[in-house]
Amino acid sequence: AKRSVTGVLASRKTDIDVKFESFGVSLGGNPLVVDTDIEMHQGCRYGIVGENGSGKSSVLAAVANREVPLPDHVDVYWLSEEAPPSELSGVEAVVSHVKNEVERLEALQTSIIEDAGPDDERLDAIAERLGELDPTGAEPRARAILSGLGFADHLVPMDRKTKHMSGGWRMRVALAQALFAAPSLLLLDEP
Repeated sequence: AKRSVTGVLASRKTDIDVKFESFGVSLGGNPLVVDTDIEMHQGCRYGIVGENGSGKSSVLAAVANREVPLPDHVDVYWLSEEAPPSELSGVEAVVSHVKNEVERLEALQTSIIEDAGPDDERLDAIAERLGELDPTGAEPRARAILSGLGFADHLVPMDRKTKHMSGGWRMRVALAQALFAAPSLLLLDEP
């Protein structure tokens, strides 16, 4: 079914906190959320509560996929499924996600400088975020997070390729990616 999303960014485009007015989501013509205001403040935690099939995942998907005007400098991690089975080990899968995010932010930084100049407010937030994602010491940090999620050599080694892990262990890898990345907006959909 096709998803239709409406919403107007009511906060300034350069703000870290985000507010949408007139937010709505419909799926296959059936309204799930109608004319709602949503505010998300950095450092706060929110939950969406509803019966199965009421559209909670559709709302998260709409925000994660930027179907509403979410500013580009607000990085999003949407955890909705386990890490894919691949040749990467658990540690490599965690570190590679952050490398990709650094590349995305550096490209955005360049684009903003070219379009708006070096004094644009968004550049401060991006520079701060790039500092947080510093790849120096990435592997030990990834190992510490995976260890905290139950990976151990006698049980499931974090150096095992994800293609040899069960779905539950790959979900832990995906959660480690999210925790390692520490995004501005973390959306957890039944992890």
